[in-house]
Amino acid sequence: MFSMYDDDGLNFRNNIDHLYSVHEVSSSQKLKNKVKDENKQNFEETLYEGKITKEATAAYKQMTNLDTREDIYHVEQIMSHNVITVDDSRTIRECYEIMKEHTIQQLPIIAENKLHLKGIITRHDILKFTINDLELADENFDKEISNIATKKIITTDPISDIRRVSQVMLDFNINALPVVNANDILVGIVSRNDVVKAVASLPHLRLWA
Repeated sequence: MFSMYDDDGLNFRNNIDHLYSVHEVSSSQKLKNKVKDENKQNFEETLYEGKITKEATAAYKQMTNLDTREDIYHVEQIMSHNVITVDDSRTIRECYEIMKEHTIQQLPIIAENKLHLKGIITRHDILKFTINDLELADENFDKEISNIATKKIITTDPISDIRRVSQVMLDFNINALPVVNANDILVGIVSRNDVVKAVASLPHLRLWA
């Protein structure tokens, strides 16, 4: 299950097939208010709300048309649980220092009321912004991150299988996906590096059958 968030919070939640119907993240705005309450409730019933049980895995396989005999490795098993976040009042310089200190490549941006994701900022965003105007690089570093942050972001839920998440990362050129639960609360983040580690360490893991 994948979702999209922007300044107004959740604006899309559906399975991977519907995600691709959006084509580009920037098109997600067109989907606002189109998810009926009854459909949204149905989707949320499939989302992770605690420990991943055999019943939850079976329901996920049925929903996604996966072979019920096939081993499934979930995002929850490989994601980073302790996510460092910032609010959008931070400067680009502050975010860069946080990334450098914690050796990370991205920072999810949380609304001041802590109720939803507002975006994400990456090292790549900062580097690109700096290179585009080297003469004013120092001055630009003190601007708020809202100037360069990606404000429409794709997320996944903890029970999504690693293969589908990998495919989304590749097709949308994303290095990391925030992980949110059924209540739209950030519970982790999964990166390409996490996927590579999983391939190297988890037995019988095949990203594509």
